Formats: sequence, structure tokens, C-alpha cells
Amino acid sequence: MSFIDSARTFIEGVKSVIDFSGVFRRTISDAVSDGIANGIESAFCKIKKPFEQTMMKISCVFVSLFFIIWGVALFLDNFVPYRGLGFAITGAVFGIAALLFLGEKETK
Repeated sequence: MSFIDSARTFIEGVKSVIDFSGVFRRTISDAVSDGIANGIESAFCKIKKPFEQTMMKISCVFVSLFFIIWGVALFLDNFVPYRGLGFAITGAVFGIAALLFLGEKETK
């Protein structure tokens, strides 16, 4: 599966979550009064656009980070004597950074 196919699958998944409001409204209106269903639907419609914008921003950040990391790996791969060692070094550096980030205790 290529990166483009993965991105399309991700976008389709986000669309299915967004389109879920109609199914949710019908389920609620069957079980409870229309007032609650309309309230939930109006609240969902209010957060739909900011949610889509936030998801697009997050996607753009992750794609740009991916290309930056890929570029660093290619750059290092040109200077080391063994093919692929630049990718291994870059992966190790970013893996250690991720472990440090995940291992950090949350302070309040």
C-alpha cells in the first residue's frame, strides 16, 4: 500500500466519522425525543468545521515532518560509506527523541 493510498484511506475514515452524525441522530430520535436529537446534531454541526480544519492542520504537520525526516536521511546517506546507514542513523535519532518525549512525566 503506497503513501497516497494510506492518505486516501485516512481521509475516507475521517469523512465517515463526520458523516456519522446522521446515523447518530436517527438512533437518538428513535429512542428519545427530537429535542435531544436536534441539540446533539446542532452541537455536532458547530464542531464539524473546526474539527475538519484541525485534522487538516495536523495532517499537514505530519506530512511535512515525514518529508523533513526523509530529506535528513537522504542527506546523511550520501555521506556515510554504507547504503542505508543514513536512514538507520536518522531513525535511531528520532526514535530516541520519541522515547524521551513519551517517557517524560506530565507535570501539573
